[in-house]
Amino acid sequence: MLKEGLNTNSLDDLSGQRLRPSLLSDLWVLAKARVVSLLVFTAAVGEILAPNALIHWESAVAGLVGIALAGGAGGVLNQIVEPALDQHMRRTLHRPLAEGRISRPGAILYAAILMGAAIAILAWGTNPLTLVLTLVGTVGYGVVYTLYLKPSTPWNIVWGGLAGALPPLIGWSAITGSLAALPLVLVLLVFVWTPAHFWPLAICCRQDYAKACIPMLPVTHGVDRTRKEILNYAILTWIVSLVPAFLTGDWVYGAIAALSGAWFVWMALHLKALPEGQEMDRYARRMFAYSISYLFLLFTALILGKLVMGYGFF
Repeated sequence: MLKEGLNTNSLDDLSGQRLRPSLLSDLWVLAKARVVSLLVFTAAVGEILAPNALIHWESAVAGLVGIALAGGAGGVLNQIVEPALDQHMRRTLHRPLAEGRISRPGAILYAAILMGAAIAILAWGTNPLTLVLTLVGTVGYGVVYTLYLKPSTPWNIVWGGLAGALPPLIGWSAITGSLAALPLVLVLLVFVWTPAHFWPLAICCRQDYAKACIPMLPVTHGVDRTRKEILNYAILTWIVSLVPAFLTGDWVYGAIAALSGAWFVWMALHLKALPEGQEMDRYARRMFAYSISYLFLLFTALILGKLVMGYGFF
Protein backbone atom coordinates (compact mmCIF):
# COMPACT_ATOMS: atom_id res chain seq x y z
CA MET A 1 0.00 0.00 0.00
CA LEU A 2 1.07 3.62 -0.50
CA LYS A 3 1.71 4.40 3.13
CA GLU A 4 3.55 1.25 3.95
CA GLY A 5 5.93 1.22 1.03
CA LEU A 6 7.32 4.73 0.91
CA ASN A 7 9.11 4.97 4.27
CA THR A 8 12.61 6.47 4.37
CA ASN A 9 14.74 7.87 7.18
CA SER A 10 18.29 8.94 6.33
CA LEU A 11 19.86 11.66 8.44
CA ASP A 12 23.60 10.99 8.28
CA ASP A 13 26.27 13.66 8.47
CA LEU A 14 29.37 13.79 6.29
CA SER A 15 31.44 11.75 8.74
CA GLY A 16 28.93 8.92 8.66
CA GLN A 17 27.78 9.55 12.25
CA ARG A 18 24.07 9.89 12.73
CA LEU A 19 22.89 13.37 13.71
CA ARG A 20 20.11 13.75 16.24
CA PRO A 21 17.09 15.00 14.27
CA SER A 22 15.26 18.13 15.35
CA LEU A 23 11.76 17.96 16.82
CA LEU A 24 10.36 19.35 13.58
CA SER A 25 12.12 16.63 11.61
CA ASP A 26 10.78 13.98 13.99
CA LEU A 27 7.23 15.28 13.63
CA TRP A 28 7.68 15.22 9.84
CA VAL A 29 8.81 11.59 9.93
CA LEU A 30 6.15 10.61 12.47
CA ALA A 31 3.42 11.89 10.16
CA LYS A 32 5.01 10.04 7.21
CA ALA A 33 4.96 13.29 5.26
CA ARG A 34 6.68 11.84 2.19
CA VAL A 35 4.02 9.17 1.93
CA VAL A 36 1.23 11.66 2.54
CA SER A 37 2.53 13.86 -0.26
CA LEU A 38 1.70 11.13 -2.82
CA LEU A 39 -1.74 10.67 -1.27
CA VAL A 40 -2.36 14.40 -1.56
CA PHE A 41 -1.14 14.37 -5.16
CA THR A 42 -3.59 11.62 -6.19
CA ALA A 43 -6.36 13.47 -4.37
CA ALA A 44 -5.44 16.68 -6.22
CA VAL A 45 -5.72 14.84 -9.53
CA GLY A 46 -9.17 13.64 -8.48
CA GLU A 47 -10.12 17.26 -7.86
CA ILE A 48 -8.69 18.50 -11.16
CA LEU A 49 -10.57 15.84 -13.10
CA ALA A 50 -13.87 16.71 -11.41
CA PRO A 51 -16.25 19.08 -13.22
CA ASN A 52 -16.20 22.75 -12.20
CA ALA A 53 -13.09 22.31 -10.07
CA LEU A 54 -12.02 25.95 -10.46
CA ILE A 55 -15.41 27.23 -9.34
CA HIS A 56 -15.16 25.22 -6.12
CA TRP A 57 -11.54 26.05 -5.36
CA GLU A 58 -12.25 26.66 -1.66
CA SER A 59 -13.53 23.10 -1.29
CA ALA A 60 -10.53 21.86 -3.25
CA VAL A 61 -8.07 23.54 -0.89
CA ALA A 62 -9.96 22.40 2.19
CA GLY A 63 -10.05 18.86 0.84
CA LEU A 64 -6.31 18.72 0.24
CA VAL A 65 -5.44 20.21 3.62
CA GLY A 66 -7.86 17.84 5.34
CA ILE A 67 -6.48 14.81 3.52
CA ALA A 68 -2.91 15.81 4.37
CA LEU A 69 -3.71 16.20 8.07
CA ALA A 70 -5.73 12.98 8.24
CA GLY A 71 -3.04 11.08 6.35
CA GLY A 72 -0.47 12.36 8.82
CA ALA A 73 -2.65 11.22 11.71
CA GLY A 74 -2.86 7.76 10.16
CA GLY A 75 0.93 7.64 9.87
CA VAL A 76 1.31 8.55 13.52
CA LEU A 77 -1.23 5.90 14.57
CA ASN A 78 0.71 3.31 12.61
CA GLN A 79 3.92 4.11 14.49
CA ILE A 80 2.22 4.32 17.88
CA VAL A 81 1.26 0.67 17.49
CA GLU A 82 4.57 -0.56 16.06
CA PRO A 83 7.63 0.89 17.90
CA ALA A 84 8.83 -2.57 18.99
CA LEU A 85 8.42 -3.95 15.46
CA ASP A 86 10.14 -0.90 13.96
CA GLN A 87 13.22 -1.64 16.07
CA HIS A 88 13.67 -4.93 14.16
CA MET A 89 13.55 -3.33 10.71
CA ARG A 90 16.61 -1.61 9.25
CA ARG A 91 14.49 0.88 7.34
CA THR A 92 12.41 1.86 10.40
CA LEU A 93 14.68 1.44 13.43
CA HIS A 94 15.53 5.17 13.51
CA ARG A 95 11.94 6.35 13.67
CA PRO A 96 11.22 8.80 16.53
CA LEU A 97 9.13 6.38 18.60
CA ALA A 98 11.43 3.43 17.95
CA GLU A 99 14.41 5.40 19.30
CA GLY A 100 12.43 7.00 22.10
CA ARG A 101 12.89 10.59 20.97
CA ILE A 102 9.14 11.10 21.14
CA SER A 103 7.02 9.41 23.80
CA ARG A 104 3.88 7.43 23.06
CA PRO A 105 1.63 9.92 24.93
CA GLY A 106 3.21 12.73 22.93
CA ALA A 107 2.56 10.86 19.69
CA ILE A 108 -1.04 10.20 20.69
CA LEU A 109 -1.54 13.91 21.35
CA TYR A 110 0.05 14.74 17.99
CA ALA A 111 -2.26 12.31 16.17
CA ALA A 112 -5.29 13.74 17.99
CA ILE A 113 -4.35 17.29 16.99
CA LEU A 114 -3.85 16.31 13.34
CA MET A 115 -7.07 14.33 13.19
CA GLY A 116 -9.09 16.99 15.01
CA ALA A 117 -7.85 19.67 12.62
CA ALA A 118 -8.60 17.43 9.62
CA ILE A 119 -12.17 16.79 10.77
CA ALA A 120 -12.78 20.48 11.46
CA ILE A 121 -11.43 21.61 8.07
CA LEU A 122 -13.25 18.91 6.09
CA ALA A 123 -16.53 19.51 7.94
CA TRP A 124 -16.28 23.25 7.35
CA GLY A 125 -14.93 23.32 3.82
CA THR A 126 -16.18 20.21 2.02
CA ASN A 127 -19.15 17.89 2.52
CA PRO A 128 -20.23 14.85 4.59
CA LEU A 129 -19.22 12.32 1.91
CA THR A 130 -15.65 13.64 1.79
CA LEU A 131 -15.39 13.61 5.57
CA VAL A 132 -16.68 10.02 5.80
CA LEU A 133 -14.36 8.76 3.07
CA THR A 134 -11.36 10.42 4.73
CA LEU A 135 -12.23 8.92 8.10
CA VAL A 136 -12.62 5.49 6.50
CA GLY A 137 -9.19 5.79 4.90
CA THR A 138 -7.50 6.97 8.11
CA VAL A 139 -9.07 4.33 10.33
CA GLY A 140 -8.54 1.70 7.65
CA TYR A 141 -4.80 2.30 7.63
CA GLY A 142 -4.04 3.44 11.16
CA VAL A 143 -6.24 0.86 12.91
CA VAL A 144 -7.56 -1.94 10.69
CA TYR A 145 -4.37 -2.51 8.66
CA THR A 146 -1.87 -1.82 11.43
CA LEU A 147 -3.61 -3.63 14.29
CA TYR A 148 -5.33 -6.51 12.53
CA LEU A 149 -4.27 -7.15 8.94
CA LYS A 150 -0.51 -6.62 9.07
CA PRO A 151 0.20 -9.03 11.96
CA SER A 152 -2.32 -11.69 10.94
CA THR A 153 -2.28 -12.34 7.17
CA PRO A 154 0.28 -12.35 4.34
CA TRP A 155 -2.37 -10.70 2.18
CA ASN A 156 -2.37 -7.67 4.48
CA ILE A 157 -1.09 -5.30 1.81
CA VAL A 158 -3.87 -6.35 -0.57
CA TRP A 159 -6.81 -5.76 1.75
CA GLY A 160 -5.16 -2.88 3.56
CA GLY A 161 -4.36 -1.18 0.27
CA LEU A 162 -7.90 0.13 -0.05
CA ALA A 163 -7.20 2.81 2.57
CA GLY A 164 -4.38 4.27 0.49
CA ALA A 165 -6.40 3.98 -2.71
CA LEU A 166 -9.22 6.32 -1.65
CA PRO A 167 -7.64 9.79 -2.17
CA PRO A 168 -8.64 10.19 -5.87
CA LEU A 169 -12.25 9.55 -4.89
CA ILE A 170 -11.94 11.83 -1.86
CA GLY A 171 -10.60 14.60 -4.09
CA TRP A 172 -13.44 14.14 -6.58
CA SER A 173 -16.07 14.13 -3.82
CA ALA A 174 -14.62 17.30 -2.28
CA ILE A 175 -15.59 19.12 -5.47
CA THR A 176 -18.81 17.32 -6.44
CA GLY A 177 -20.13 15.78 -3.22
CA SER A 178 -20.85 12.60 -5.20
CA LEU A 179 -19.34 9.43 -6.65
CA ALA A 180 -18.64 8.72 -10.33
CA ALA A 181 -17.15 6.01 -12.54
CA LEU A 182 -13.79 7.69 -13.24
CA PRO A 183 -12.65 8.25 -9.64
CA LEU A 184 -13.87 4.77 -8.69
CA VAL A 185 -11.68 3.32 -11.45
CA LEU A 186 -8.75 5.36 -10.11
CA VAL A 187 -9.36 3.86 -6.66
CA LEU A 188 -9.27 0.41 -8.28
CA LEU A 189 -6.08 1.34 -10.11
CA VAL A 190 -4.24 2.30 -6.91
CA PHE A 191 -5.70 -0.74 -5.15
CA VAL A 192 -4.29 -3.26 -7.66
CA TRP A 193 -1.04 -1.29 -8.04
CA THR A 194 -0.27 -1.45 -4.32
CA PRO A 195 0.76 -5.15 -4.07
CA ALA A 196 2.92 -4.91 -7.21
CA HIS A 197 4.46 -1.77 -5.72
CA PHE A 198 5.11 -3.02 -2.20
CA TRP A 199 5.98 -6.71 -2.56
CA PRO A 200 9.30 -5.98 -4.35
CA LEU A 201 10.33 -4.01 -1.26
CA ALA A 202 9.04 -6.83 0.94
CA ILE A 203 11.34 -9.22 -0.96
CA CYS A 204 14.34 -7.01 -0.15
CA CYS A 205 13.30 -6.77 3.51
CA ARG A 206 12.12 -10.38 3.95
CA GLN A 207 14.75 -11.22 6.57
CA ASP A 208 13.79 -8.20 8.66
CA TYR A 209 10.12 -9.10 8.42
CA ALA A 210 10.93 -12.66 9.48
CA LYS A 211 12.87 -11.40 12.53
CA ALA A 212 9.97 -9.11 13.43
CA CYS A 213 7.49 -12.01 13.00
CA ILE A 214 5.46 -10.05 10.45
CA PRO A 215 3.76 -12.45 7.99
CA MET A 216 4.60 -10.70 4.76
CA LEU A 217 4.13 -12.82 1.64
CA PRO A 218 7.86 -13.49 0.97
CA VAL A 219 8.18 -14.79 4.54
CA THR A 220 5.11 -17.04 4.55
CA HIS A 221 4.95 -18.19 0.91
CA GLY A 222 8.50 -17.68 -0.31
CA VAL A 223 10.15 -15.45 -2.90
CA ASP A 224 9.00 -17.41 -5.96
CA ARG A 225 5.32 -17.20 -5.03
CA THR A 226 5.73 -13.50 -4.26
CA ARG A 227 7.29 -12.83 -7.67
CA LYS A 228 4.41 -14.64 -9.37
CA GLU A 229 1.92 -12.48 -7.49
CA ILE A 230 3.87 -9.33 -8.38
CA LEU A 231 3.57 -10.27 -12.04
CA ASN A 232 -0.15 -11.00 -11.68
CA TYR A 233 -0.82 -7.64 -10.06
CA ALA A 234 1.43 -5.79 -12.52
CA ILE A 235 -0.60 -7.20 -15.41
CA LEU A 236 -3.84 -6.32 -13.62
CA THR A 237 -2.55 -2.79 -12.98
CA TRP A 238 -1.72 -2.39 -16.66
CA ILE A 239 -5.22 -3.49 -17.68
CA VAL A 240 -7.01 -1.25 -15.17
CA SER A 241 -4.79 1.70 -16.08
CA LEU A 242 -6.22 1.64 -19.61
CA VAL A 243 -9.85 1.93 -18.48
CA PRO A 244 -9.77 5.73 -17.91
CA ALA A 245 -8.76 6.16 -21.55
CA PHE A 246 -11.95 4.41 -22.64
CA LEU A 247 -14.07 6.38 -20.18
CA THR A 248 -12.75 9.75 -21.35
CA GLY A 249 -11.62 9.12 -24.92
CA ASP A 250 -8.23 10.47 -23.86
CA TRP A 251 -5.65 9.05 -26.27
CA VAL A 252 -2.84 11.06 -24.67
CA TYR A 253 -3.31 9.35 -21.34
CA GLY A 254 -4.05 6.04 -23.07
CA ALA A 255 -0.71 6.06 -24.92
CA ILE A 256 1.26 6.90 -21.79
CA ALA A 257 -0.59 4.27 -19.74
CA ALA A 258 -0.04 1.60 -22.39
CA LEU A 259 3.72 2.21 -22.66
CA SER A 260 4.51 2.75 -18.99
CA GLY A 261 2.33 -0.22 -17.99
CA ALA A 262 4.08 -2.46 -20.50
CA TRP A 263 7.42 -1.53 -18.94
CA PHE A 264 6.03 -2.28 -15.45
CA VAL A 265 4.96 -5.74 -16.60
CA TRP A 266 8.33 -6.32 -18.27
CA MET A 267 10.09 -5.46 -15.01
CA ALA A 268 7.89 -7.96 -13.16
CA LEU A 269 8.74 -10.61 -15.75
CA HIS A 270 12.45 -9.88 -15.42
CA LEU A 271 12.24 -9.99 -11.62
CA LYS A 272 10.52 -13.35 -11.82
CA ALA A 273 13.27 -14.75 -14.07
CA LEU A 274 16.23 -13.71 -11.92
CA PRO A 275 17.88 -16.31 -9.67
CA GLU A 276 17.37 -15.64 -6.00
CA GLY A 277 20.23 -13.61 -4.57
CA GLN A 278 21.71 -10.13 -4.27
CA GLU A 279 21.11 -9.24 -7.92
CA MET A 280 17.44 -10.12 -7.54
CA ASP A 281 17.21 -8.01 -4.37
CA ARG A 282 18.77 -5.01 -6.14
CA TYR A 283 16.39 -5.37 -9.06
CA ALA A 284 13.41 -5.73 -6.71
CA ARG A 285 14.35 -2.43 -5.09
CA ARG A 286 14.69 -0.89 -8.56
CA MET A 287 11.19 -2.09 -9.45
CA PHE A 288 9.87 -0.68 -6.18
CA ALA A 289 11.36 2.73 -7.04
CA TYR A 290 9.98 2.61 -10.58
CA SER A 291 6.51 1.75 -9.30
CA ILE A 292 6.33 5.08 -7.48
CA SER A 293 7.35 6.99 -10.60
CA TYR A 294 4.92 4.88 -12.62
CA LEU A 295 1.92 5.88 -10.50
CA PHE A 296 3.02 9.51 -10.52
CA LEU A 297 3.33 9.36 -14.31
CA LEU A 298 -0.16 7.87 -14.74
CA PHE A 299 -1.83 10.55 -12.64
CA THR A 300 0.18 13.32 -14.27
CA ALA A 301 -0.89 11.95 -17.66
CA LEU A 302 -4.53 12.24 -16.60
CA ILE A 303 -4.03 15.96 -16.01
CA LEU A 304 -2.13 16.35 -19.27
CA GLY A 305 -4.84 14.49 -21.13
CA LYS A 306 -7.54 16.74 -19.75
CA LEU A 307 -5.58 19.83 -20.78
CA VAL A 308 -4.96 18.51 -24.30
CA MET A 309 -8.28 16.79 -24.95
CA GLY A 310 -10.51 19.14 -22.98
CA TYR A 311 -12.94 16.38 -22.02
CA GLY A 312 -15.67 17.03 -19.47
CA PHE A 313 -17.73 15.01 -17.04
CA PHE A 314 -21.42 15.35 -16.25
